[in-house]
Amino acid sequence: MTKGESLRQLFAACQDCRRCSLGASRNRLVFGEGNPAAKIFFLGEAPGAREDETGRPFVGRAGEMLTKMLREAGLRREDVYITGSCKCRPPKNRNPLQKELAACRAILAEQLRIIQPQVVVCLGLVAVHNLLMPKVRLADVQGRWFDGPGYKIYPTYHPAAVVRGTVKADVLVNDFCRVREYVEKQL
Repeated sequence: MTKGESLRQLFAACQDCRRCSLGASRNRLVFGEGNPAAKIFFLGEAPGAREDETGRPFVGRAGEMLTKMLREAGLRREDVYITGSCKCRPPKNRNPLQKELAACRAILAEQLRIIQPQVVVCLGLVAVHNLLMPKVRLADVQGRWFDGPGYKIYPTYHPAAVVRGTVKADVLVNDFCRVREYVEKQL
């Protein structure tokens, strides 16, 4: 079975997920998308309104910014894999609760097992807390490499921080360039 077929099977198995209360209020499960053989895996936080409407990750304003910054870093969205720590939209775009993240953790672990990326880029604090360290400040880990189980972890800011104007786009573009260069050296 190919990685793409494995991901499609996992997606089908998750469609009726009700492991937390978010399953009952969502419009669509936002599973993830991209290259099933991606070397770079982008992990965000949770779906927003546009993502919940479409079932696709990072398609709102932050998603448009992510696509633009990927391009500036010499990456194409279709070559990477993009998903969220939480697969359903929390009410009023609040951060997902720990129990909601825990409910999605098995799905994320299976996505990582199937795809086998070289690098997981954590976009924002929720992703960093979910995958790396639960109590760390993003400013303390942004732009540093960490060892994960079979892949490197690279924390950076969420594209929404660029949209809000609290972080300059160059910071993320430079981080994405570092990740791309790391992967190119591994080939």
